[in-house]
Amino acid sequence: MNIKLIFRIQAVLNLINGIGALIATKIFLEAGNFEVTPDLITLGQFLAVTLIIFGIIAWKIPDLAGHSINSFGKVFALTNTLWVIIIGYHILNGQASGPTPYVNIVLIAILAVLFFTQSNKSNQT
Repeated sequence: MNIKLIFRIQAVLNLINGIGALIATKIFLEAGNFEVTPDLITLGQFLAVTLIIFGIIAWKIPDLAGHSINSFGKVFALTNTLWVIIIGYHILNGQASGPTPYVNIVLIAILAVLFFTQSNKSNQT
């Protein structure tokens, strides 16, 4: 597995979550056991578009980064680690539950480790 593939996996995960949350905002929020209000739907849609934006960026990084791809991988390792921390915090204090946060925390943690390990390799293709 190379770092370009990891960026593509990250992009697809972000795009799936973003598009799903944009199209079915109420369902996505209810899956996380949130009390859905019109204000929360508005915020959820904004965050959904943000995930789509991050998905597009993750998809394009391998084409744009060139020899700096390892540095971008380290940045993504850090950002995914931050997502793991905040999702874990919300799970531990009961603010998020259900399958959505658990599936996401596992997938994001795996990606964080992969980004970290692959971005520390000297030759990337």
